[in-house]
Amino acid sequence: MSYHKLLSEVQAKQIDKLYLLYGEELYLIEEIVERIKEALITSDFESLNYFQLEGKDLTLEKLVDACETLPFMAEKKLITIKNFEAFHSKKRVLTENEEEQLMAYFNQIPDTTCLVFYGNETVDNRKKLIKAFGKAGKLIKFERLKENELNKWISDFVTAQGKKIEPREISYLINHLDYFGKNASQRLMDIVNEIKKVIAFMGEAERIKTAHIDKVSIFKYQNDIFKLLDSIGQKNLSEAMIRLDDLLAEGEALIRLMVTLSNQVKHILATKLLLEEGYSPKMIAAKIGIHPFTASKCAVQSKGYTVKRLKELLNLFLEMDYQIKSGKINDRVAMELLLAEMCCK
Repeated sequence: MSYHKLLSEVQAKQIDKLYLLYGEELYLIEEIVERIKEALITSDFESLNYFQLEGKDLTLEKLVDACETLPFMAEKKLITIKNFEAFHSKKRVLTENEEEQLMAYFNQIPDTTCLVFYGNETVDNRKKLIKAFGKAGKLIKFERLKENELNKWISDFVTAQGKKIEPREISYLINHLDYFGKNASQRLMDIVNEIKKVIAFMGEAERIKTAHIDKVSIFKYQNDIFKLLDSIGQKNLSEAMIRLDDLLAEGEALIRLMVTLSNQVKHILATKLLLEEGYSPKMIAAKIGIHPFTASKCAVQSKGYTVKRLKELLNLFLEMDYQIKSGKINDRVAMELLLAEMCCK
């Protein structure tokens, strides 16, 4: 079952007895658990009909006691169990007898109980426990959203916060996030935090603009680097120097900038070589583990360099790094020399 189908069922109050929710998107899992709670539990009797148990403390006795108690003034009670290691851990969490009893109990859960296990990013589908669960209940994997899904999700989230955002600004936000890359580190919770920062910054303004995003986002540094790289790609040394001054005025460290530029040259070289082999920027992003937006930038910038020139620049970065560390050159001078070389036509 998919997240979207489960959401539809919960909204229609078609809630089953047994669920195992797992996957990368813990934010969506927490959201679904909260929606199930809202559908089943009234605030007046929450303490009597809603029980939270920790997986590390779970025993079969505790589980059965919680499930068998009848709900008070309600059709169902809700029991949630977070981080139950037996579903994914390689080490044995339950004895063989306990595991057999738990598998048998999956089929005996009363109709008056909704039991939800959640919190694990992965489960081991080879385990007998998981196979038994799949027959008795519903296993739902919460994967990263696809691009069209993320677009809609951001729009809905912003609307729920009382603000508006247009497709152009949604695309701008997504393009600067690390959500779709091969080694992407961000999740929906990171996006939520970014949007909340933007909304707090914009004050009474009704519509989110790119200027709002630029001012407070965690990718401001990345965006400023791209502007510097655009200047370099256009061989505009004077503008590149201005961009450098702006970054330094904001407190960025020269060494960090040099490492970032060196990595970018590596990406441009890899992109150029792969483009020559017929790869598209999207394919390149997946192959070398960078954001698609970064790959498209590298594809454009690679046109301004030969493979030989890019290799020369990488050697120059190594030489400048050595010169700085040995005290033979000032780091600011080294950076300016590197920019001059990169902008050389």
